[in-house]
Amino acid sequence: MKHRIGKMVALNLGIALLNVVLFSQGLVGLNFTESALKTALAVTVIVMSLIAFGYGNYTLLFSEKPEPTVQLLRGTEFTSPQDYIQALEDKKGKGVFEEDIHTSIEQINRMQDKDRALDSILEQFFTPQEITFTRFQSAINAVQAIFYNNVKKMLNRMIIFDYKDYQKLLDKVRSSQARSTGGVVSRPVDTQMRIYREHIEYVRSLVNMNEEILIKMDALLLEISKLDDLDEKGLENMAAVQEINDLIAQTKYYKT
Repeated sequence: MKHRIGKMVALNLGIALLNVVLFSQGLVGLNFTESALKTALAVTVIVMSLIAFGYGNYTLLFSEKPEPTVQLLRGTEFTSPQDYIQALEDKKGKGVFEEDIHTSIEQINRMQDKDRALDSILEQFFTPQEITFTRFQSAINAVQAIFYNNVKKMLNRMIIFDYKDYQKLLDKVRSSQARSTGGVVSRPVDTQMRIYREHIEYVRSLVNMNEEILIKMDALLLEISKLDDLDEKGLENMAAVQEINDLIAQTKYYKT
């Protein structure tokens, strides 16, 4: 809407400025009292200005595709962990997901710390060209992709969550409970509340899932300390590596 208003202002100022230039005596000097040519040109300018004003404003008001009121995130908006943190920061202040947002931001910071620690330790045992290093790095990248995809899904749920409507429903529930000792609420209100609770529980399940991923990353860090004592076969049988591989194998269940 703001973009459309800006276009309308620019259009109308342009029309007004053009007329000022054309009809100013010190510039072009068009008028209706001198020669027939100037009069004809002046009439033409006025008519064209009215057409441009009417058609231009109508097109901007009614023909331009309206901007979506709800814009979901598709993932291309994020190029770094800080982008996810900023998106979560922007959702603060609503109350419903405040604790989840705080936890998720903390989780992202922890994920960055673990990523740096894993990179540092792996580089002490392997060169980036070694197959084992590549295998570990690919597994870590795949797990991080699941982690950040979960954050994106949280954000999308927060975007479609109607906070005002949810607050109104809470007020209705409290009002019904105050009037009735049994705390009975109407069926429509109960159905709507159940839908909102599903949104909230879904976001919290993603937060818990990311916490489990971080725990697996901690286990991987711990077991990497055993690399000196393991051969190639031993690497494959590391409990943390097996858990990471199982998680990656389930990636299809984490996609939006």
